[in-house]
Formats: sequence, C-alpha cells, structure tokens
Amino acid sequence: MRDFVIRNPKDEDAEQIESMDFVLKMLYLYHGDLDKRNMFCAVSGDGEVLAVAHLMEHDTFHAVGHDKDPNFKRYLNYEIIFAENAEDEGIKAALIEALIGRSREIKAGYQEKRIIMAQYLDTDDLEELSFCLARGFTICDTIVVYKYDLSREIPKYPLPEGVLVKPTALNNSEAQETYRHAELAAFDGVAWSLNHLGWMQGSPEIVNFCAFHGDQLIGNTSTWRITDERSATENVFVIPEWQKKGVARNIICTALNYLKQQGKTIATLGTHGDNRKAIRLYTQIGYELCGSRFTVGYEID
Repeated sequence: MRDFVIRNPKDEDAEQIESMDFVLKMLYLYHGDLDKRNMFCAVSGDGEVLAVAHLMEHDTFHAVGHDKDPNFKRYLNYEIIFAENAEDEGIKAALIEALIGRSREIKAGYQEKRIIMAQYLDTDDLEELSFCLARGFTICDTIVVYKYDLSREIPKYPLPEGVLVKPTALNNSEAQETYRHAELAAFDGVAWSLNHLGWMQGSPEIVNFCAFHGDQLIGNTSTWRITDERSATENVFVIPEWQKKGVARNIICTALNYLKQQGKTIATLGTHGDNRKAIRLYTQIGYELCGSRFTVGYEID
C-alpha cells in the first residue's frame, strides 16, 4: 500500500480532480451545497491525489414536516472516486473513516435527527457490498430501476380540461421557487434544495416537462442525458389535489415522445421498491424492470 495522508482539498488540487472526474471538479468549484469540509483527498507523499471522497446532503436531509418522527431517515450521500490505477482498499477504508468522522460532526448539530451516511450500489456489486457490510453498513432501502424501449409505440393519455404540459426553463429564482414548492407538496416535504435544482439545470440535455393549470405548476417529469442512447425520465410528480387525473401519465409520455424524437432508444427511471403506486403507474405505461440498487448506509450515532 502506498503512503498517503487524508486531508481536505486545496485549490491547487482542482486540476488533478478534473483529471479524475470533470463533474467532480465542477461540483467542487460551483455546487452551492458542497461544504469543502465535507470533501477529503487521499494524497501521496509527492502530492499526487490518489482518491477523492465527499458528502452531499440528500433531499431528505432538510425534509419539511418530519421533525417529530424519530425514525425518519435523513441521508448524507457519499461518493469515492479513485485516480487511474490508484484504487486501494486501505485508502478506501481511510476515506470512509474520514467521512464517518465528518458525519458525526454534522450530526452534533442535529442531535434529534436520524442521520445515515449512504451510497447507492448495484445489487450485483458483491465486492463493494461486502466491503461496506463488513464495516457496519446496512441495507437501508432498495431502488428498482425501470426502462422504456423507445422503439415501442408510446401510449396517449388525455389531460384534464385547462391543464397544459410544456417544456419549462427553470433558469431563474422565481421559476425554481415555484418548482420547489410543488415538489415539496408532492413528495411530503422532501425536495431538492434550490442549490441542487439550479445545479441540475446545467445537466446535459436536461428538459423539464411541467404541467400547469393556469399559472399553477402542478406536476413535472425531467429528462437528462445518461448516454448517447439513454436518458432519464426522473423527478416525476403531481401535487396531491391533481393526482389520479391522468396528469402524471401524460407528462411522462410527453417526455418519452420527446426523447424518441431526439433519437434516444431507452428511457430509465428509479423508484423505491415499496412504492406500489409508482410501480403500478410505470408498468401500466409500459416500463419494464431492468435492475435494482441498494441504498447502503452507516447510521451516525
């Protein structure tokens, strides 16, 4: 194992971080939610950055309306990225310990909240799963991943009278506040932060298909690029008073038609494995199960 130290990043590390992962560098430089105290570098004796790890507050972390529920899980998501040919179990273990230590510092400011440091792992990634479980992590949730074959005919669903679905640019604070208010209502107080919402508007090929009744934003499906052939159809929601009226079906199919016109062949989305309502909706439209992921977490005491 190479000699290394664990420390927070310095400005001069940015070029090396970019060589490892361009998005990680942009996250480091520009994401408003990234506290640089939550990022750690494993650095060799000659100054080479061998790996970078960081924590980000999940949208559950500041969920509204759950303060009296001691079992509500608030996640700090983490990621570890290695430089080429630098992956090492000892470095990974040291970075995880640094992340857990930092998570405990964060937890000290939220003693009444249940906080879990977590990452998403494919269910067949047995090596990484074994590594985490052996260090006190548990499986907190299962995410099921569905795909839609865009060579298929896309169904048509009518909208309620007075409802319009259209691509919407969330490129200013007023639009983002309006969107977040609707998302909070639809997801029981859980929504992206305004910083993350703004950040996501820079994702490649992102389009937000929003449903409006007059000036009121009542639902959404967002698409963004995953590969040249595949795009996401995520952030599917409709506010409670407009649910069960066909709005979600129409928005999703509007997004699918758009992706098909763009030459995409597959659209994918994920949902919680126990979300029967969402799974029923997606399968009725024509999505098919294509995989699953675990939320693997370490509870912070």
